[in-house]
Amino acid sequence: MGSEDRGCCDKCAKCFIMVINIVIILIGGAILAAGLYWQLSDTGFYKEIFNHDIFNIPIVSIAVGALLLLVGLCGFFGACCEVLFLLKVYMGFLILIMLVEIILAVGCVAMKSEVEAYATNTTYEFIGYYGDETKDEEDLIEKTIDAIQENFECCGVTGPDDWPNYNPTRYNVGNKRTVPASCCKDPDSAGCNDDPISTNDNIYKSGCKISMMNFVENNLLYVGIIAGVIVILQISILVMTSKLRTTLEDESYENF
Repeated sequence: MGSEDRGCCDKCAKCFIMVINIVIILIGGAILAAGLYWQLSDTGFYKEIFNHDIFNIPIVSIAVGALLLLVGLCGFFGACCEVLFLLKVYMGFLILIMLVEIILAVGCVAMKSEVEAYATNTTYEFIGYYGDETKDEEDLIEKTIDAIQENFECCGVTGPDDWPNYNPTRYNVGNKRTVPASCCKDPDSAGCNDDPISTNDNIYKSGCKISMMNFVENNLLYVGIIAGVIVILQISILVMTSKLRTTLEDESYENF
């Protein structure tokens, strides 16, 4: 039996695998390019924020991007050129990735407090870099924090006092404890952040940590749906690849 004699299911499986892996190749290439840019950039923001001794984001991005690129190429050329070896390697990668995802999910649940502490401490570090052109040359930290505080209607990590505590050079001048304008209920209002925190009723009093945790809890259903779709998609890819591999093996036996 040749490729022209295959049923609709086999042809659809081949097309599905090729299309999915084109997307994987594009995503992997983008992540790899971003990781290389961060690693090679002389910008203070990337060097100070992304390069950590324990978790080096540029190196992780390069590794993840290269892996996705390799997986995508194996899947695409394995399906397009009908190479059994590449399809078997591709299936091995898929199974390995699913196992890693399970391990990471279990690890995040088991190490919830450690992950939360790391995220909190990193955010405090960002607050200290806020407005510092030597650490935030492209204003990415400032824009990100402003967007979070305005959209979640919050201020600081645990409250407004985080600003003078962790960025005293700008927000604790002359013992006057203030906050950025993005903490204001109306950020476009001139001077809304001029008054001291203790007497300023124009700013949000709740911290962004609680606001963001509440947001996640209120949207757990959507998070679960997205996770479920990803799992179903991965299983579908694995099943389709297995189907195509079996078809190719049967054809090779018949031709032999």
